[in-house]
Amino acid sequence: MLNRLQEQGNKGPRHVDRPIVALLITLLATLAMVVPLGLSALSANQANAIAGQGETASRKPLLYKMLGYNDKIDSWQDELRMDFILRVRHNDFNPNCANATNGADTQGTCNLSFVYPFWGSQNRTWYRRIKYLNTIASASSTSKPWSGAYKWAQNREEYFTVHKIINSGLYDYLAISLEGDLNLRDNSSNPSYYKAGGTSEPLNVFAVVGQQQGALSCGSPGSPWNWNSGVDECGSFDSKTMINAPDRTSNITESLTANGKNFKLYMGDCLGSDANLQCSGPYSWIGWDDQPKLYGGNQANWGMVTDYGFPAYSDVGNGNVVGNVNGTQPGVAPARSFFVYWENPRGGNIGKGICSETTSYYYQWVGLKNNTQWVPVDDLTPEPILVEGQKPSPNTLTSTYWTQGIVDDNAAFNLPKKPSNSNEMFATDRNGQPMPAQNADGSIDFRKAKEDQDLDGYFKMVTWPVTKNLNDTGTDNNCNVNPEVYNPMRKGLVGIDDGMSDAKKDENLSAGWTIDTAFYKYDVPRPDDPTITNIQNDTDGSLNASGSVYTGKLDPVVSGECTPSKDDTHPNTVTLFGEDPGNPFTEEQSKSSDDLVKSSDSWGFKLGETVCKVDPKSRQGGSWQIQDTNKQYPSPDPGNKYNGYRRYHAWVTESASGFGLTSFFSNIGTAYFVSNENAPDGKLSVTVPHTKNGILPANSVVTFQGSVSPIYTAWSSGGLGMTDSRMAISMKQNTASDWTSLVTTPANTFQRDAAVNTTSPSVADPTSGSVLKVVKTAASTWSWTLTIPAGRFTGYNGDDETEKFTFQVKMINPLNVPSDPVSTNRKVDMTPTTLTLERYDVFQVAGKAYKYVNGNTRVPETKGTLVHITWPDNSSTDVAVGDQGSWQATPPEGINQGQFTAQVSSDDAESVDPQSGNFRGGNESAAVSHALEFRPSNSALPFAGGWPLSVFKILLMLILGLAGFVACLRNRQESRY
Repeated sequence: MLNRLQEQGNKGPRHVDRPIVALLITLLATLAMVVPLGLSALSANQANAIAGQGETASRKPLLYKMLGYNDKIDSWQDELRMDFILRVRHNDFNPNCANATNGADTQGTCNLSFVYPFWGSQNRTWYRRIKYLNTIASASSTSKPWSGAYKWAQNREEYFTVHKIINSGLYDYLAISLEGDLNLRDNSSNPSYYKAGGTSEPLNVFAVVGQQQGALSCGSPGSPWNWNSGVDECGSFDSKTMINAPDRTSNITESLTANGKNFKLYMGDCLGSDANLQCSGPYSWIGWDDQPKLYGGNQANWGMVTDYGFPAYSDVGNGNVVGNVNGTQPGVAPARSFFVYWENPRGGNIGKGICSETTSYYYQWVGLKNNTQWVPVDDLTPEPILVEGQKPSPNTLTSTYWTQGIVDDNAAFNLPKKPSNSNEMFATDRNGQPMPAQNADGSIDFRKAKEDQDLDGYFKMVTWPVTKNLNDTGTDNNCNVNPEVYNPMRKGLVGIDDGMSDAKKDENLSAGWTIDTAFYKYDVPRPDDPTITNIQNDTDGSLNASGSVYTGKLDPVVSGECTPSKDDTHPNTVTLFGEDPGNPFTEEQSKSSDDLVKSSDSWGFKLGETVCKVDPKSRQGGSWQIQDTNKQYPSPDPGNKYNGYRRYHAWVTESASGFGLTSFFSNIGTAYFVSNENAPDGKLSVTVPHTKNGILPANSVVTFQGSVSPIYTAWSSGGLGMTDSRMAISMKQNTASDWTSLVTTPANTFQRDAAVNTTSPSVADPTSGSVLKVVKTAASTWSWTLTIPAGRFTGYNGDDETEKFTFQVKMINPLNVPSDPVSTNRKVDMTPTTLTLERYDVFQVAGKAYKYVNGNTRVPETKGTLVHITWPDNSSTDVAVGDQGSWQATPPEGINQGQFTAQVSSDDAESVDPQSGNFRGGNESAAVSHALEFRPSNSALPFAGGWPLSVFKILLMLILGLAGFVACLRNRQESRY
């Protein structure tokens, strides 16, 4: 609003009427009160949005996939069996809610249950609630990995279980198996119920998520559906008026019913007599309680989870039916876990034995692929297998009532075939050799089957009957009653292959009976994971080998690659998350985990989302970018700060399926936030070595010292770690233009966690020969000493400026941005003085002071340099070097013989270090000595060089004065005359 007012104001005159001013003041006052409230609300809403990942997930349970169910039911063996994937809001279901004693929810404390019409069409308002059996909690660190799956394999009661909670973004996909009871009509006077292929029964399974108490009414709206310790039923439930929580209750099988996928009820008895016998058809036993006895003793055949393998089992000495069964490795279902048994109520002589013998059948294992199609399991049953040799139903049998006693003896199991019993499900190729997933003991390797064919991990065994007339032999018989039911092979309704359409596959599978099912590491089909490739900085921002980037931007743009949707109207969306340091990312989030359920979420804070756009340059076909505005982090997270870091990951959400499935998380990209570095301490010192007696000591070095307090110090924690800033030292001869690098510290020189007084490893620069020593002197301060070989200082030509050097040090942050440098100037004079003697008598000693540079070039010593002379009597005299390096001295009175010595003790005329205030000294020359000479032959004669010059001057003045005096007298005499 203020921007608009400003724009309007800019278009007109600059004066503002008083009413407008009053209006603005009123608006500003209002904003001053409202904006803080709005910001507080925004902050609170943002925090809530982040807790929910920025979106509102629906609480309504939704059937994602009906994997398998017994869509055909014998009225005397009426059981409910289902495997399906249910979508619920993330974390709405906690698998550990069940009673810890027996692992079952007996009090309605769990946030999930299912209700279904127990009596079917006999009583459409009588519903039964089926409760949860915990098979996840037992798979804890104190239990064997297979304990939960084994618990379900041994179940014989009415429960559902959740095998695995598959998180996909805002939703959890529950892999559920359900084993319940039904009480459908057993007989009827209505002939329509006895038609071949069965009659339709309602398939209404309601899922209730969340608080169970009060979610449904019973009897009348508002009347509670009470829980008890047993099976819970309501005799008068109306789904139209008695669902009190419609936002979290749904009929998950509604879509199946709409597509004609209701139950088909097969009457357990036949109707009529020889002339008009009516039967529903052969029935494949579904199994209940311990009928038949399988691995584990009960109903292992439905929803068997093979992810972790199984222990050995034996009932030897306790029934002796199953025998000894070997334990298995992960992915392998034990022997005698699955079965097939066909019954036929047309037995006996009723109906003249027409179609009364079902002694053969086909079976085929099929697997789910890409969650959209069923395919043959190539490593097991690439085509349906014909099994012969099953014992027929007793000839007097006209009902399936109370026939469980013959199942163990007549059923086929996944066991090796024996000469005495061909009625086993042992998958072989056409040469009789076991199929790749068929183990010799009868166990089945679903892991191999899944991996070799890239299947989703759900398998079901479907079987079709082969029926003949009583006493017929061979497969070419006269059983012509409803062949689609009694002999579906004749109608091409047996088995599936890869060349079939989806509609044909569905038709054939619907013609069979689903009896056995198994899981191996099932997962929902996710979109491809995105990739983080770049986090914005001042260069290209590409992630390094460790997946990190140093950046000076606290609000970087994070970008990468993704796989775009094939349907532009249903795009794939990339969502970026920034890590919550209080709940850090885990590496396992970027891949499928064996965890049955996540113990906690560590998604991080949602920072934004964008559509995955087509990008021909991308290896994945698409690209994305989202900016971390650094405004999405709720308190107490401080947001992105310099000398800190933030980790990012992303996922892709598809929209084509209508379920919003997400990928696994991308790789983790880490941004280390870097600002300018501190400049080094300006207190620098340079120590220069000097010659002794004209010689520079061996291995002499120039020492450069100082201290630094870098912002960025090296640290590591797990896969994280920031490198330290580097210290770079260089020097330059003042008359030169280029800097010479002396040394640069390697990584990890400045360790954040190092103790005080810790010395870092010495650093030797191979080019300059310099050696650096660094010592930690305080929590964030390091002192350093650099020794530079004396031989690195060349180029002195006699000009004092060529002896002056600038020494510089600077810090370079991890972004390679240097700090302000600090430097010091220093004269580096390591060239000794050479003294020569030109006179050495008792009247005077004198000579020259030179330096030899660039080989044999001789230049005068600096004017003012002191030459120290020691006389024969051990007294001494200091004289300064004059022009052109000359120097001279007169021996003290009384010294006319003996040896004197001349030497420059220190050639440094600067004398005091401007930084330390200490005397620095200079080069000591080699000493020169000579005996004082005495010259008696001419020393007593005037003008012979022996007398001192002063005596000669006095005599000359006396002579000139006398001459002047005589001239004056003569003038006076002449004037008198």
